[in-house]
Amino acid sequence: MRNGKLCVGIIGLQGYGGTYFASLSTLPWAEITAICDKNEEVLQRNAKQHDIRLFFTDYTKMLQNKEIDVVFIATPHFLHYKMTMDALRAGKHVFCEKPLAMNRGEAEEMNAQAEAKGLLLSCHYNRRQSALVKLLKEAADRQTFGGIYAVHVKWMARYTPFMCSEDSAWRREKAKAGGGILIGRGSHMIDAVLYIMDYPGIKSVSANISSRLTGLEVDDYCMLMLRLKNGATITIECSYENNIPQYQEKIEYQIFGTKAGAYCAEENGKESVQIGYCRFPENQWVDISDQYRAEDYAEREPESIIADFMKALRGGTKPLIDGRSAAYVTSIIDAAYASAEEGREIILEECHVSEGI
Repeated sequence: MRNGKLCVGIIGLQGYGGTYFASLSTLPWAEITAICDKNEEVLQRNAKQHDIRLFFTDYTKMLQNKEIDVVFIATPHFLHYKMTMDALRAGKHVFCEKPLAMNRGEAEEMNAQAEAKGLLLSCHYNRRQSALVKLLKEAADRQTFGGIYAVHVKWMARYTPFMCSEDSAWRREKAKAGGGILIGRGSHMIDAVLYIMDYPGIKSVSANISSRLTGLEVDDYCMLMLRLKNGATITIECSYENNIPQYQEKIEYQIFGTKAGAYCAEENGKESVQIGYCRFPENQWVDISDQYRAEDYAEREPESIIADFMKALRGGTKPLIDGRSAAYVTSIIDAAYASAEEGREIILEECHVSEGI
């Protein structure tokens, strides 16, 4: 703490770390005290632009600063584990970019370290701040859908520029990224649907992943199915590149329930919401979409997962996304990659998933 403010250190400015300034600047009781990046030009430019008094090219030196309360990590996936563990050992709370870790074992260690130190650990699964996810979460909590027996979610793109950029070439290397679309955007959709459904018990995972279109070392397409212990199913489909004629990029959520269903989509920055039910056998559709308008949810908390984490840190409460829920997503991803590689359904107990999400 410095002058009654939570002091923040940011590691990594060339990706999403460069966007953190906007969210943190809205919090008068927080201060970005230090920044770190291996690129000196980027480092100096950000230090000058944001009037940051401490800047480093070596994150371990930044962690030695006793003023810093919390560290934000926005680096390639393969660095998340070591940087987070080093920050936790140094007594810093940690907000990490997604995925939390490259594999389940790393994620479990990160959580164990945070809990042993009494520190908060969170992960930037920011689909939860989208209007559609907040809307569907409230509808599910209100039992609008009744018993949900099937959910389909998609994040399909015809072309994803950063996968072809040399600035993000690490994303095409399995050793650095851990995988492709599944660990990238697929992890977002897994987190979002589990949150909407209040973390249902998952029995098994089946997955098909592919890089046939691009020939990349990492997957450009994934399809996975989660079988729930209550008999329901969740399917998740994502692509980085695809021969899709209809649209450039689209996110979809489809929910089938015993009382009602929903189809919600986000395309070109615009949301569409259809919620209702059919009277049988008359085949009479009853639309209740006006009860769940996307514009009514856009400004609801959390407007920013970053701000939510900082508020939890200040108030001594649990953040919307904690390390355990992020580790659960990683466990599912591990099971999905194993399923695709082995050509079989993976029972989640085989993965020793932690309880208490």
